[in-house]
Amino acid sequence: MAQPASEQNWLTGLDFAITDAPAAGGASSGGAPPSSGAPGGGRFSLSREEAQSMLVVAKRVATTLRTMQNDAERLTQVSPPADDPGSNGYNKQLVATGQGAFSVGKTQVDKEFKYASDLVTKLENALGMTGSADEQAAAGVKTAAGGSQDKGLA
Repeated sequence: MAQPASEQNWLTGLDFAITDAPAAGGASSGGAPPSSGAPGGGRFSLSREEAQSMLVVAKRVATTLRTMQNDAERLTQVSPPADDPGSNGYNKQLVATGQGAFSVGKTQVDKEFKYASDLVTKLENALGMTGSADEQAAAGVKTAAGGSQDKGLA
């Protein structure tokens, strides 16, 4: 289930500043100027080493949550062992869309996965990993196309 439109991304207005020196306890604002993002936004100052370490952990968490998403989805597909009122009633309490225990659990795991994925993206952007990967891909396309910058692939 997707987040309602009124629900704000948990990292909106929060930036990560990569510095050469280790951050003082990883505290918010860590001496860096406030971000130009949303009001009340902040900035975490991290050394490159700290940010890379945090990225490894965030990716591991996202991978674990992705596996949990698959498991949670399967749980929402459970059917009653027998076609009798007791089994059907209990099954409904487990899988009813939006209110069954497994359905609510799946929604929570989906949100946690999105949060972890957003954190990975923010950290990769702060480390310049996304931009350099895009530049490498563009260079690969130019090489495959004959190396000319003025020509398209078509």
